[in-house]
Amino acid sequence: MTEDAHRAYHQHLLGRMADVLGLDLDLEVDLTRLSRAQLDRAVEKCMHCPDPTGCEIWLEEHAAGTHEAPQLCLNKNLLEHLRDSY
Repeated sequence: MTEDAHRAYHQHLLGRMADVLGLDLDLEVDLTRLSRAQLDRAVEKCMHCPDPTGCEIWLEEHAAGTHEAPQLCLNKNLLEHLRDSY
């Protein structure tokens, strides 16, 4: 997988994780609750996930939505902070 494809894959996973938690990351950026730099760092963190297949399985199992990110998510704190700040 090329670096660009790897990054795009993890951007997709991060976006799905946000969706499952009821977040819209583009809106968070528009509302200045999340900077583009923070979003880029979150994608970078996601790219270092030790178990992206496990993440995909979790996302499928929680497609209807949930309140907490899984323990395996390297962006758990950021996503839950955004969710809790409403």
